[in-house]
This record gives sequence, C-alpha cells and structure tokens, in this order.
Amino acid sequence: MTCAKLFSGADQALCYAKYRPAYPEELYTVVLEYAGGPKTLAVDIACGSGQATAALAALYGRVVAQDGSEEQLHQAKQLPNIEYQHRDAHETGLPDQCADLVAVAQALHWFKHKEFYQEVRRILKPSGTFAAWTYSLPILNHRQHPAQALLLHLYEDVLGPYWAERRKLVEAGYRGIEPGAEHFGLVVRRELESQQEQSVDSLLGYLRSWSACATYRSQHPERLDPVLEFKMQLLDVLGARESSEAKLTVITPLTLIMAKEPVPLISTDA
Repeated sequence: MTCAKLFSGADQALCYAKYRPAYPEELYTVVLEYAGGPKTLAVDIACGSGQATAALAALYGRVVAQDGSEEQLHQAKQLPNIEYQHRDAHETGLPDQCADLVAVAQALHWFKHKEFYQEVRRILKPSGTFAAWTYSLPILNHRQHPAQALLLHLYEDVLGPYWAERRKLVEAGYRGIEPGAEHFGLVVRRELESQQEQSVDSLLGYLRSWSACATYRSQHPERLDPVLEFKMQLLDVLGARESSEAKLTVITPLTLIMAKEPVPLISTDA
C-alpha cells in the first residue's frame, strides 16, 4: 500500500491533522542555521495536513507544500504565502533550481530514494539545503515507567504485524537512506529531543493516527479498538478514572538529516 493510501480517508486525515505533533522550534533553528542564505522559497514534500508547513511559512517568503493525498491537503492550514499542490514526491513539477529549502517531515521512508534525491537536486538552487526529519516512538514519563511498557506492548506486540515494512527505516533513524555523495557534497545528522506535557486524550488521538492502527481496524472491525484497550490499561497505571484528568510527560526523540551542495544533474542520472 502506498503512503498516500495509508493516510487517506476523511477520518484518518482529520485525526492526523488534529493529533499529529508539531515539531519543536529548536529543529527549525538548527535547519535555518545550517541553511543560511536566502529564504525566498521552501518546498515541503509530503506535507500531509501541514504539520511543518505553517512553521516554514513563518520563516520563508513563500512555501509550496505538496502531498499525494487530497484528503490530507483538505485539512491543511491556509496561509497567504502557502500554495498547496496535489503532487507525487518524485515529480514535483516545479522549475529547475527554484528552492532555497526542500523539507520532508516524517515521510522520507516512503520514497524511492534515488529518484527522489534526483528530483531534489533538480529543484534546489546550488546554494540550497535539503532537510528531512523523523520522530521515533515517544517515551511516556521515562523509559522505566509502566506507561512506557504498555506503549511498547501496543506498538510491538499488538500492532507490530500491521506496520508497513518501511517503518523499520524510522526505527533506524533513517540510517542507510541518507543521500550519498552522488547526490550532495555535504550531509550531516543531528539527534534532537522534544518534551511536553500532554493529556491522555491527546496521546490517544495521536496513536489512532498511526498507519498501523488504521490498518488493524480495517482488517479487524469486529475486534476491540486496540487504542481503547490501551487507554483502560494506561488509566489504571496512572491511577486516573478519566482520560481528561490525566496527563503525561511525553518525550519525543527526533532525527534530522541535512544536506548541502547538490550535485548537478547529468544525462546519466535519468
């Protein structure tokens, strides 16, 4: 199943837009410091419902945000300097050497990487920057907390068979799919972390936005919602009666890949 199909559907797109976490300001600070140079145009590839798009719009004069799911784009935040487009990541349709930044948030693992990096090289200015980031499984309170054990059980034991094979690339922090020297002259990796207080209801919404959860529900409509079962177990270990009255400290590890000096395309790249 393609990335677009996994995250399409009105209900899934709405859940994604409402509950997928925003990215920390530190991430954008790191990207901007690395990029330097003009901030005329940023291109947000596989933008989903715009989790990164609006933040980029505050930093760049114009943002073109593309996604393969029209349902996701319908949920995206509208701003005057954002243009949303329904496009494939490997064929953006954008002019050569137009972008100061090409960004990919939580989607690089879905792409055909050789074809995608060639397209990035085509649309980036020679001084432009490529940045891709992904977050891994959140940590609830701390790694030894009983809530974290419940989350691991849901992630690995209950939903494990329903994750797409490419999920392993996220778990590996994108190691092995970074652009090589044939694509960029300079590639760096940064490991970051965000931390925030989050309600149990918000956490449950995020879990329901997982592609594996949607796949599980579509294949087993007769079974108890695994997130509902997780909720009951979580409230028990937190000593809470209602999810609205319980909060958690959610720690989210982030991996950021950045690249500069795009190698010019030649005919043999095609």
